[in-house]
Amino acid sequence: MKFQDYNLNNQIKRALDEMGIHTPTEIQLRSIPKLLNEQRTHVLAQAKTGTGKTLAFSIPVANQLNPKHKTVQAVILVPTRELCKQVYGVIAQLTKYRKLKAVEVYGGVSIDQQKRKIRDGAQIVIATPGRLMDLYRRRAISFDDVRFVVLDEADRMLDMGFLPDIKYILFEAMEGVSPRLLLFSATMLKQITKVAHQFSNDEKLVEINVSKDDLTVASCKQYYYKVNSSKHKYSTFVSILKRDRPKSSIIFVNTRRWGDKLRKQLSQEKNLYLKFSTLSGNKTQNQRETVLKNFRQKKINCLIATNVAARGLDIPHVTHIFNFDLPREGPEIYVHRIGRTSRMENEGKAISFVVSDQMDMLRKIEDLTKRPIERLYLTDKTNTAPNSKPTPSRTNNAKPKQSKQVYYKSKSASFQHNKSNNPSVIHATD
Repeated sequence: MKFQDYNLNNQIKRALDEMGIHTPTEIQLRSIPKLLNEQRTHVLAQAKTGTGKTLAFSIPVANQLNPKHKTVQAVILVPTRELCKQVYGVIAQLTKYRKLKAVEVYGGVSIDQQKRKIRDGAQIVIATPGRLMDLYRRRAISFDDVRFVVLDEADRMLDMGFLPDIKYILFEAMEGVSPRLLLFSATMLKQITKVAHQFSNDEKLVEINVSKDDLTVASCKQYYYKVNSSKHKYSTFVSILKRDRPKSSIIFVNTRRWGDKLRKQLSQEKNLYLKFSTLSGNKTQNQRETVLKNFRQKKINCLIATNVAARGLDIPHVTHIFNFDLPREGPEIYVHRIGRTSRMENEGKAISFVVSDQMDMLRKIEDLTKRPIERLYLTDKTNTAPNSKPTPSRTNNAKPKQSKQVYYKSKSASFQHNKSNNPSVIHATD
C-alpha cells in the first residue's frame, strides 16, 4: 500500500511525494490507519529507533488539524533539543502546503522569541518538557484547543527525569481538555504504560509493538571485545580504527571528561587519518549545531558522545557505533545507542569493549535484544583458527586454537597475514 492510497489530504500527499516518501514503514502501516479512522483512540507504540516513528505520528496529526484555527492544536514532547529540531524539520516539510504553523521550543535560547511565535498563531508546538513547563507557568501557552499530545522517545524522557513534568502537563495542565495521546518509545517501561493507561481512562488504548522480539535493528551486526584494562581498551580501539577506518561513526563514553580526553588522545595518534569531535552537555547551542552540521556533511568522521548528547540523532550515513564504555544505566540505553546506526534498514555495525566485571551487563543486553553478541579477538603473534567463528558472550569465551595464519573476514574484504606481529590484525567471521 502506498501513501497515495491513504485517505489523506491532497496537500499532505503532495508534500510526501516531494519528500520522496511513498511507501509506509511497518510502524507507519500499523499506526496511521488507526489514528486516521478511530477518532477517540489513543496509541501506545513500541518501535525500533530509525523506523520512521516521526512520520507515524506527524502524518495523522497534520492531516486532522484545522489550518484556520490559529491556536495550539498539537503538542509534541521530545527529550532533547536536537530531536526537537529534527521533528520540527520533518513537520515543516510535511505541512508546507497544508499551511499549518509549527514552532520548536527548547532551552538554551531566548524564550521571548518562542513566546511570540506561539502568540502569532502556532498550531503545532514541538517542545522539551522543561521549556514547555516554563512557557505554561508564564501563561505564554494555552492547551484549551489541544487535540493531540505526542510523547516521542518517552523512555528517554523518563531516563532524563522528566516524568514529573510529563505527569503535570498531561494530568493537570491539560485537565478537562481530553486530547488524544500518541506515545512512541523504543523500549516500553512500566512507568510509561502506566501513564498511558491512566491518561486514556475508559477510552480505547491501542498498543502497537513492532519490536518486542527484536529491539535492535535487524541489519546491525553486534560484536564485542573483552579487555582487561583501560590501556588495553584504548590500544584495541586504536587498532580497530586503523583497520576499519570508519567513514562515519559515533563513539559512546559515559562521561564528558573522558570524552574530551579520548578525543585529544585519538587526535594525536599517527596514521589514523580520521577527524574527531565531541558532543557533550557543556557545549553551547551554537557549538553543538556546528558539530552536528560538520558530522552530517562528513567533515568529521568520528563523533565522541555521551548518552544524552547523542539521543535523537538521525544521521543516515553512520556505519559504526563504538561502545567505548558500556552504558551504566542499563541495557535499554545500549539499544538506543546502537539505534544511531542501521537507520531506515541500512546496514550498520556495533562494537563494544567489555571488561570482566561487565559480562553480566552484556548478558542482560542479549536478554533484552534477543540476539547474541559475538566476541572478536585482537591478537599479536597468534590468533584463532581460520575457520572458527566468534563466540556469543554466554557461551565458551576461551580463545580458539592458535594458528600461524591470521584472517579477518567481512562482507567487504578478506585479509590474510602469515605469522603477523601486527597488533591491528583481527579475526572475525560474519
